[in-house]
Amino acid sequence: MEQSLPINVDASRYNLTEQEYQAVVEMLSRKPNELELEIFGLLWSEHASYKNSIKWLRELPQNGDKVLVKAGSNHAGVVNIGDGLACVFKLESHNHPCAVQPRLGVSIGMRTVARDVIAMGARPIASLSSLKFGDNSRDTARWLFMEVVNGLGDFEKGYGLPVVGGELDFQSGYNSSPIVNNMVVGVTSSNKLTNNFKLEEGILVAIIGAKTGKDGIDDESFPVDLQEMLNTRSISVEQLRDVSIEKEIYNTIQEILDKKISIDIQPIGSQGLIGASAEMGARGHKGIDINTLKVPVREPLNNREILLSETWGRMLIAFSPIDRDAIEICLHKNEMVFEIIGVVTDSNELNVYENQSLLASIPIQNVCIGENSLVYDRPYSNSNVTTKGTLVDDVVEPDHYPNIVRTMVKDLNVASKKWLTDTFDKTIRQEGVSQKFPSDAAFIEIEGTDKSLVATLDCNPNYMQQDAFIGAQIAVAEASRNIVCAGGTPIGLSDCLNFGNPYDEEVYGQFVASIKGIKKACEAFKIPVISGNVSFYNQRSEEGKVLPIIPTPVIGMVGILEQKTHHVTLSFKHKGDMIFLIGRSRDDINGSEYLKLIHQKEVDAPPYYREEEEIEIQGAIKALIKADLVRSVHDISNGGLFFCLLESAVPLEFGFDITSDAEIRKDAFLFGESQSRVIVSVAPSKQDSFVDFMVDWGVPFSILGHVTKGEIRVDDESFGFIHELKTKFDSTLKKWIDEGK
Repeated sequence: MEQSLPINVDASRYNLTEQEYQAVVEMLSRKPNELELEIFGLLWSEHASYKNSIKWLRELPQNGDKVLVKAGSNHAGVVNIGDGLACVFKLESHNHPCAVQPRLGVSIGMRTVARDVIAMGARPIASLSSLKFGDNSRDTARWLFMEVVNGLGDFEKGYGLPVVGGELDFQSGYNSSPIVNNMVVGVTSSNKLTNNFKLEEGILVAIIGAKTGKDGIDDESFPVDLQEMLNTRSISVEQLRDVSIEKEIYNTIQEILDKKISIDIQPIGSQGLIGASAEMGARGHKGIDINTLKVPVREPLNNREILLSETWGRMLIAFSPIDRDAIEICLHKNEMVFEIIGVVTDSNELNVYENQSLLASIPIQNVCIGENSLVYDRPYSNSNVTTKGTLVDDVVEPDHYPNIVRTMVKDLNVASKKWLTDTFDKTIRQEGVSQKFPSDAAFIEIEGTDKSLVATLDCNPNYMQQDAFIGAQIAVAEASRNIVCAGGTPIGLSDCLNFGNPYDEEVYGQFVASIKGIKKACEAFKIPVISGNVSFYNQRSEEGKVLPIIPTPVIGMVGILEQKTHHVTLSFKHKGDMIFLIGRSRDDINGSEYLKLIHQKEVDAPPYYREEEEIEIQGAIKALIKADLVRSVHDISNGGLFFCLLESAVPLEFGFDITSDAEIRKDAFLFGESQSRVIVSVAPSKQDSFVDFMVDWGVPFSILGHVTKGEIRVDDESFGFIHELKTKFDSTLKKWIDEGK
């Protein structure tokens, strides 16, 4: 064993507090050596142990009839989708590297989340991204956006994993600190899941994939302030962009699983080999002994470098000695680097050796998210919650509504994201009606079945700034509504919780409020949280001050469509179809893009939301789709009713003629974003059946108007023709990009 440290130790050198250092001493019943203390500092970081968040994360509902692997019990959650198949999905952040080296940072993020899906035995089949950047008048926002998009394209082409959906926002609350959250969805046979493997004494532990180098050692991958973030160094450009090793690992793992060989898999990430070994052992409630001299390296490394390296394209696998020969044959055939570096023990200790020399010994359940790891109950404040929003009478009503539309259609948060969608590689996406016409959620077909998965990402930052509790509920509700409007049934949720410094009581209060909001909504909609991620220390720069970003709990949700031919799109399809509003309009402009853009109110309360109304609306939409009474379905969200009608009109270049509600002020009716509202179009031949159905259902609804050949009219006033508005609507994002060239 290496010598212990001297009596006086500067704990902060090892990313530990003095209290944490004393806890290490008590835990070991001796003074740690320097390597052990560095390991504790790494594995007690927030990213590894969730020490500042785990108390509240455990409050989230994790159980459900279809849940096969619960949140926190493995790399990613798993839900049963029937026919012997399972869906694995995970949402992760990589915000900090993307603020400095976005093209490489997003490559890291995609590789990180894809390998978690692979490690469960699943094949990644689609990805979605939530992208949030600063004020779009800043060149920095444009540069970050383009670099992130290029990085997503690099990964999509290199891995062959299609980008099928996501969301995009621009807000000053993300200046210098973008949010880049990536969700990967995978599918596997239930009998191929790797979570059934049981660690027992004598099980062998091997490293596969790339040889270990000095990548990432001493870099701050998760910096705590802006200055540290700006000093973040890169890992090898070539290695980050080359995803071939991940594809080789996936193919090799699938071949092993096809041979009915049972294995456990642990990705090696930002906590290096030491963190991966600790996670594997803690998950299996066993100890692990590893030998640093057995680790394949691509350059001379000392023991510390071997343990802490962040070299990508590596995984640990655990397997029975009786399967050693079969696994070796498979790995060698695929020319995969492979070396047995350790063994499972009954000691509950993580022991690191250099041959026979013991370098470090730590209790394995006391680090990462082990049973005895750190759990902090941080003080928090919710003093920033607004109880009163903006009343519609507090702002002057516009005197010419077509001009308001012309102004709003130029706003990046309202305008079409078609340019971004078209940027990604269509050749690797599945063909079908679901790809030709847009929907409220992305369709992901499952090969060899009649089923499709339906996926979405949601979090509107306008709703989060003054009431994270309600804002988080809306994020869950909208995600569920999007899946229902596409014809699916929600089956699980993965969250990515992006916040500032958890030691700031206001920030931590926003985090706690968001967790409570997600919990409340998930319980109401009976949707389990099966996986997730927390990203703290997201800071932005404003007038020389370092401030937290807007609270951003992104919700990734997946649903199931039992018959893929029963999917529903948002496009108007026939002239003369009747347009109905399901739900109730309100004199509410809170949290809307209209209020922010036209009346220059940046921070506001979230829009009207009532859980019971949302549940009723979603139930009615499900029943309408099942009864085949609607031709198109589109939920009202960002931009309000007018722009959601425009989104339905644009794909096939129809127009619409509607009448506003005389009891609602016109700007609130057209541009307000009150929740629990859906637009549907109905064939004239089914209008009576639709009305009878809705009356029986008892959910509020009203007729808006009808689909036209091309003109857009509101209250008998012409707003122009669809081809004119479509050109502006579709070109806004591209025009903004071109301005930077």
